[in-house]
Amino acid sequence: GPGADLYAHHCAACHGPDGKGNQMLGSANLTDNIWLYGGTEVAITETIVNGRQGKMPAFKDTLGEQKIHVLAAYVYSLSN
Repeated sequence: GPGADLYAHHCAACHGPDGKGNQMLGSANLTDNIWLYGGTEVAITETIVNGRQGKMPAFKDTLGEQKIHVLAAYVYSLSN
């Protein structure tokens, strides 16, 4: 679906094709229930929009609101 496609294009390079993260890069495992910044769709959306701690880039200008909403729902589904 569209969420999986967005994930593959924008997220998989760092978080892995299966969402399990990459410890060498410091990217989070998105499939477990350990959330540094909260695992709600709202918190995930905020992370995608603004990025985190200079490691994860902000995607607000790259993706736009609608795609971010779809992507956040997909990421949320990976752990629920």
